[in-house]
Amino acid sequence: MTILADSCCDLSPELLKKTQAKIAPLTITIDDTHYVDDGTVDIPPYLAAMKASKNPVRSACPSPDLYAEDIRATEGDCFIVTLSAKLSGSHNAASLGVQLAQEDMPEKKVHVFDSESASAGETYIALMIHDLIAAGKSFEQIVELVEEKIRSMHTLFVLDSLDNLVKNGRISRTVALLANVLSIRLLMSDDGHGAIKNISKARGIKGALTQMVETCRKHTEGLAAASQRLVISYCNCPERARQVRDMIREKCPAIGEIILTPTSALSSMYANDGGIVIAY
Repeated sequence: MTILADSCCDLSPELLKKTQAKIAPLTITIDDTHYVDDGTVDIPPYLAAMKASKNPVRSACPSPDLYAEDIRATEGDCFIVTLSAKLSGSHNAASLGVQLAQEDMPEKKVHVFDSESASAGETYIALMIHDLIAAGKSFEQIVELVEEKIRSMHTLFVLDSLDNLVKNGRISRTVALLANVLSIRLLMSDDGHGAIKNISKARGIKGALTQMVETCRKHTEGLAAASQRLVISYCNCPERARQVRDMIREKCPAIGEIILTPTSALSSMYANDGGIVIAY
């Protein structure tokens, strides 16, 4: 069985080697420059180009034909992990790709997981699928267990810059200007169905990250010690990610394994420079 994920799944080279996952790259456009999110994008200059541009940053998901080609090339049955259908057309393209591939390979089992998340959330799901395959679970058991986890998974994120949200019309320039003047940082999450909602706001990045950790503590309170995995995706800020990891270890006893991974180009478009995303 093979894992195929779109490139919003933040799998570092080490995690790619571990999971043997295949990546379907999205394309990001900044002004007239196109970036294929295939692991070769140099993130710091890419972030600088986003900051310098006055225009919205655009992304395009893999085509159904590309998904179909990838499915045909995989060995055995296949699991596909996409970012939230509320945020991208990737899930729909993957579903159409399955139909195309199964015209030639009707015996091949393929399931498309809408992660109802992005970034660290997709990474969490890909790692879970890998572990279940390694444990010898059947295709049907994996589908059931992963879909159950998606329904209960939490994704939280703190952005150090609201520039891209402004450029893409998600928030007003007035709100962003006020937030910058007052050093306000937002703690946001999924809404349980793949869309984004704001949870709270705090003065400064440290305050917002403290609220993030406290929210994680509340969500995991009462669970067995060290029983939960947590993934931290970070955009060009490894030291900040390590600080969040240490805070979680101190404040959240239910969290055991913590995995740190840098954001891909697509995730970096959402998180922007200094952004932190956690999923558990």
